[in-house]
Amino acid sequence: MILNVYVKNYRSYKDETVFSLVAESSKSKADNFFIQPIAQGESAVKVLNTALIFGANASGKSNLFRVLFEISRFIGQSKAKAGEPISTYDPFLFEEKCKEYPMEFYIEFVNTDHIKYKYELHVNRKAVLKETLLYWPNNKQTILFERMLPDDIDSVVHKGKLGASLNGEIISVFQNQAILSKFGEDTPNEIITPVYIYLSGIQIVNACNSIMIDRFRNNVGSILSQKSNLLEKLNELLIFSDTGLRGLNVKEMDESTISLPDDFPKDLTIQLFEKYKYKIAGRHQLFKDEKLIGEELLAIDEESNGTKQLFAIGGIILNALDEGKTIFIDEIDSSLHTNLSKVLLSLFQNKNINKKNAQLIVTTHDINLLDRLQFRKDQIWFTEKDKFGVSNLFTLQDFSDVREDTPFDKWYLAGKFGAIPNIKSIESLYDNEK
Repeated sequence: MILNVYVKNYRSYKDETVFSLVAESSKSKADNFFIQPIAQGESAVKVLNTALIFGANASGKSNLFRVLFEISRFIGQSKAKAGEPISTYDPFLFEEKCKEYPMEFYIEFVNTDHIKYKYELHVNRKAVLKETLLYWPNNKQTILFERMLPDDIDSVVHKGKLGASLNGEIISVFQNQAILSKFGEDTPNEIITPVYIYLSGIQIVNACNSIMIDRFRNNVGSILSQKSNLLEKLNELLIFSDTGLRGLNVKEMDESTISLPDDFPKDLTIQLFEKYKYKIAGRHQLFKDEKLIGEELLAIDEESNGTKQLFAIGGIILNALDEGKTIFIDEIDSSLHTNLSKVLLSLFQNKNINKKNAQLIVTTHDINLLDRLQFRKDQIWFTEKDKFGVSNLFTLQDFSDVREDTPFDKWYLAGKFGAIPNIKSIESLYDNEK
């Protein structure tokens, strides 16, 4: 589970910015955090299971998720081509000198064996300038690897040195390649490879991106075909959510079922099969003369946007709960009713359901989710841009006059926390016509 994420000089985050899921000392709403042992029980930390980020449009909410997506993708690249620019590098553009500065990032997390890790990465357009992986196996910081920069800054080859516990081995990587990527395919290691799997597998979902949602729908189909218990739970969620469905049918298709011309390009055939590999249909009640006589199947693509969204997001969430994963959902309220968004968040705050300490972090514009009865102060975050285009990230915990019983939603709408759009009178659009 994730403890802290740090970013600097990435898109609208010019300055040092830390997003933390480490809970404050308050004992309020004990179901909203869990006690995470570290180093085989030598110490422990309180970690939040949910967090929400609010803010005006273009204030930087999505950029926080985007940096995680880009870093995860960069690490997951199995092969790097020498000399290619690093697409992950996306500096703050509205300060001239920042265009020459590196992007800085680190993430702290704890694995299922209660070991704390910290992975740090600094990159510019051409090269990785700093990369380290630390861990605390016995509550003592230990280096797993660190990058050694060459004397010639333009060299296409960099060296990485493994820590003393791994015999100090030297490995070579391209200047534009993460050392951690080597441990995902070329160099398996019992300690480092699971870190690669964890970081390259972080799930970031943009609920407004139809292409991404389509891909996740297919991923959910694959998961459901393998986990019958999750299919039962998703059926219950769809029924509970008043979608009109009585459940789902999920069938894995054979490639021979796709009928295409003989000269159809092979690569497109593979793409089509991957997209339609799982035939998913909703089961609806069938009536005759107002009497229930059976069920009628409707392809998932023919369902409402809300139902399709709930199928994809609900399936991902249930799988995260099943495996104890952390999931980030941008714009969770897209096509979902407020009450349903609350239900999805509440699943992570129920210790009988969230037995493996999964985490859900969302961005939203839904003010109804600013609910003091459901969330603690340290679970509510805001983003706000200043006049220079710089995003600032802060939490309700930063306001000394806010108590747990403060009406969060009313104070936010009244502008007491900032992070709301400064909208001028609509009449100003027509001032020149007077």
